[in-house]
Amino acid sequence: MKIKFVILSTSNVGISNANAILDCGHEVLAIISMPQKSLPNNSANIEKYAKQKNLPYYEFLDINSPNSIEILSQLKPDYIFSSWPKIINKEVLNIPNNFSIGTHPTALPFNRGRHPLHWIIDLGISESKLSFFKMSKVVDDGDIILQYPFKIDSDDEIKDVNSRVDLAAYDGTKILCQKLISEPSYSGDKQKHELANYWRMRTPHDVTLDLRMQADSILKIVRSFTLPYPCANLIFENYIIKIKEVAIVKTEKSYEDLKRIEPGKIISIENKKIIVKVSDEIISLSSIDSLPKEMLLAQYIHPPSKYIMKNDIKFN
Repeated sequence: MKIKFVILSTSNVGISNANAILDCGHEVLAIISMPQKSLPNNSANIEKYAKQKNLPYYEFLDINSPNSIEILSQLKPDYIFSSWPKIINKEVLNIPNNFSIGTHPTALPFNRGRHPLHWIIDLGISESKLSFFKMSKVVDDGDIILQYPFKIDSDDEIKDVNSRVDLAAYDGTKILCQKLISEPSYSGDKQKHELANYWRMRTPHDVTLDLRMQADSILKIVRSFTLPYPCANLIFENYIIKIKEVAIVKTEKSYEDLKRIEPGKIISIENKKIIVKVSDEIISLSSIDSLPKEMLLAQYIHPPSKYIMKNDIKFN
């Protein structure tokens, strides 16, 4: 028996879902994404993929629009598979013959909410699970169908963790297809809502570096928000410098010697790289763009609050 799916996605997770479905011998009726100009940072070229696989492709800025609902209803899927970046209304979720399936890269009910992969790196979490769940009108609280584990290494950047989630999505979807063949209306397991916590949306202030921090915290912030995301912010005078890489600099200085160097002291500047003392180490920060001339003459990078207040800095 062939199961019929529609994929709603802007990311490689949706491509992994589709590949697994097709490899299991089932049918992808269509794959739906957003217009190019509206795509989030971590986006895949869904249109190109759909053309390669000869899959019907649609774009909707608003998946809850009447036009979207009409097309989804005409497709008559058994299931909708969603990694859509915005809230989907109940009218859309109820279109499939069976139910709509969502994914979230934490072991629900723990760590619901926004920007989970960024928080996973920032908080130093070493393992997680990709949760497949029945979607409902409340975000991330549906019955759990399957949870597939993945690991996070201490030096992983956000792109590495995204790749691990993509692999988990492929492997998990293959297992899920087997479940749905044997039990099409699979009930799943109720989440223990009393255990749930919600991660908030990150802001530019969460990825703004303060060189009074310990090196480990700075490493996590930079790695959690580096390319393809906008990168961590280092503020100097009226400049917002985008930091894409960070590393601890090996030094022959003793612990006592390091303690005598105040945080923010510039050790050296080489091209787009700043060597600077933080709370407990000397680190190198690599910028995307050329550094401002004023920094080449400076001795210190002060805490960001000084520059923000002095220059009335506004984040985009």
